[in-house]
Amino acid sequence: MKTSIKRLSWVLAATLSIPALAHHSFAMFDRDTEIVKTATVQRWAFNNPHSWLYVNITNEDGSKTLLSLEGASPTQLIPRGITGSTFEPGDTLLVMYCPLRDGRPGGGIGWAKLADGRFVSPADGGCNGNDASISRWQEWLKQGYTTSKEATAAGK
Repeated sequence: MKTSIKRLSWVLAATLSIPALAHHSFAMFDRDTEIVKTATVQRWAFNNPHSWLYVNITNEDGSKTLLSLEGASPTQLIPRGITGSTFEPGDTLLVMYCPLRDGRPGGGIGWAKLADGRFVSPADGGCNGNDASISRWQEWLKQGYTTSKEATAAGK
């Protein structure tokens, strides 16, 4: 009996010492749709396990919508040069995100173009914010596209 309890204790201790490798699915994001909007930062939550960028966008009728955009954790962002002060309330920026499938205002952030012209990628896999995506979008923006569906429908 003592051997079984001792063995169980070792198994439990070993199990608890293994780092958590699980991650949620990105199925909630429509990764086939990328949207670019001019936005005003309301709040930058530089948190684990995910950062959150809360931005207001102006709708066609002049009303505002608050978007909640999920990004990577600080441990992933710091090596990319993104810190807790990269986005400050009141900053105006261009953001690319993949919207939530259920239509709520939010999504997974791909990249943001800061006021100084730099592109940063807080992406966490919910939306592609890599260098190829940024390069492709720079061309699409010059042509006036604001969604990936518009650009691909035009054969770009």
